Amino acid sequence: MRDVSDLFKALSSPWRVQILIRLHQGTLCMCELEPAFPIDKTTLSRHIQLLVRCGLVQEEKNGTRKELTLVDQDLFDLIESAEAWVRKKALEKT
Repeated sequence: MRDVSDLFKALSSPWRVQILIRLHQGTLCMCELEPAFPIDKTTLSRHIQLLVRCGLVQEEKNGTRKELTLVDQDLFDLIESAEAWVRKKALEKT
């Protein structure tokens, strides 16, 4: 990742944000993530690979399992802050 704009590009997909939220709860196998997402396996895999290339997710093969881990739990603080900001702005409009 070169700069903060790369981070925000990686977070620009709701699917990738949801992947990171699930990984915040702990390491998951790709096979555990697949049922949670109503998108095809190839699309999910592409989102995960982008997160890996950006350094946000670590991928480790364990036999036939592909285990995914959130690299830095502090990233979740950023996601929570962004969600809180969006909720606040939504309330201000009502």
